[in-house]
Amino acid sequence: MIFFVEKKLFLIVFLLTSCFFYGLERTLYVDNFNDILGSPLKEDKLLLFAQKNNFKVLILYELNKVHKRISLSDPRNNNILSEFINKAKQKYQIKKIGASGEAADFFVKIINVYNNSRQKSSEKFDIYNLEYEYWSSNASNIDGYYCVNYLEENNIPCGREGSFKFFVNNLKQLKNLSKGKPHKVEVDAYVGYYTQPEIAEITKYCDRLTIIALGKDPKICFNSAKKNLDYIFNINSKIKTNILFSTIMNDLGYWLKFDSLDKGEKLFFNEMSNKDIKLKNNLNVVGFTYQAYSSLEKSISYYSYNNN
Repeated sequence: MIFFVEKKLFLIVFLLTSCFFYGLERTLYVDNFNDILGSPLKEDKLLLFAQKNNFKVLILYELNKVHKRISLSDPRNNNILSEFINKAKQKYQIKKIGASGEAADFFVKIINVYNNSRQKSSEKFDIYNLEYEYWSSNASNIDGYYCVNYLEENNIPCGREGSFKFFVNNLKQLKNLSKGKPHKVEVDAYVGYYTQPEIAEITKYCDRLTIIALGKDPKICFNSAKKNLDYIFNINSKIKTNILFSTIMNDLGYWLKFDSLDKGEKLFFNEMSNKDIKLKNNLNVVGFTYQAYSSLEKSISYYSYNNN
């Protein structure tokens, strides 16, 4: 009798765990996209990789470089991008394509203009991903990249406070940009090291959070992200949250040469359950994001070679 009870309990836990992981969504950042777009061989290699590894969302980098090459805001020239997005969604079962940029101005003048130039939803961007690391003192302080290129130009004091203000203002612009359109566009905020008051403000103006979780294995990744996850729990937010793994060799890339994506995600959640079950039960973690394609492809190729 005890055997059958234990077997039944095991089956229930297995089914609940399977349902939980089945509902998660994988996102892939695509680096070197300017070199990929326009090459059928490279495009199909990327999309087949995404399909085989169950990635449903792609976030595209280097769209500023693509724009310099083909003018994304000109419908006479942007077919090369619309054909790629359509192919990704129609042939390779990619659900959403996102555009990544540092400032709202890039989306207003280029990405949103591109979206408005296309008639079919299958050719449009579905996510506007703002990747502006306001917490970086090197970038935000005097003579830093953000200070020189964004803050001083907008008469905002350089430093974390001014950089955060710029970031939130840009999220507000993106949120307004995406309102009232037949084709739904989500605003995604890429965030690393924030305070609780900062994340309370950020969540007002975005639909998704992408939270950095750095480490050489999934358990370390959870522990590095725990403080940030605690802040989201403390403000009682149910915002869609993605966990971002860096796949360079100094981070999770080396571990992924020897273990699978599935195992890494399960280990992350196991660590969350063991360390703080309230986070797993209350946060709206919708999936995992991998940064980025070129390094992850090398790790998975190595793993596949050694397991076939």
